[in-house]
Amino acid sequence: MTELENSGIKLIMLSIGTPENGKKLVEHLSIPEFADYLYVDPTNSLYDSLHLNKGVGSTFFSPGTSFAFLKRFTQQDGTKELKEVLSKWNKAIYVPPRQSQALNQGGTFLFDGDLTVFAHYDEGTGDHSDIQQVIDLANERVSLQQQGLL
Repeated sequence: MTELENSGIKLIMLSIGTPENGKKLVEHLSIPEFADYLYVDPTNSLYDSLHLNKGVGSTFFSPGTSFAFLKRFTQQDGTKELKEVLSKWNKAIYVPPRQSQALNQGGTFLFDGDLTVFAHYDEGTGDHSDIQQVIDLANERVSLQQQGLL
C-alpha cells in the first residue's frame, strides 16, 4: 500500500456490508491500517453499477471457480495463500445486509479519473486478478504521466 501511495495512487477496497461489519472485519484480520482503505456498500449500488458477476451460477458453478482452484493447486505455493485466508475466514461470519449479496463476486479496477485503465471481473469463487500486474500497470501509468506522455 505504501508503494502505491508513494506513487500518488489511491487504493480503495470495497466490500458488501455495513459500517459495523467493516469495523469487525478490520479487527478480525488484525490489520488496523486496512480501515483507511476499506469502504462498505450496504445497498450494493457500486457492485451493481460495475455489473459485477452474481448469483449461484457465477459463484459456485462457474468454470472460473474450477480454474481458480486448479491454478492454486498446481502453482508453487498456490495453496499457501489459500490456507492463510481460510485460517482467518473460518472464524468470521459476516452476514450481508441482503441475502442475495452473499452470491456477489468481486473485481479489481484501476481508474484514472473517469477512464477505466484496468478491469477484472472475478469469474467465480477464488478467481482474482494478478495484483502485481495491477500495481505495475498503475506505476507505469504514473510514470507516463510524469513524463508528459499521457
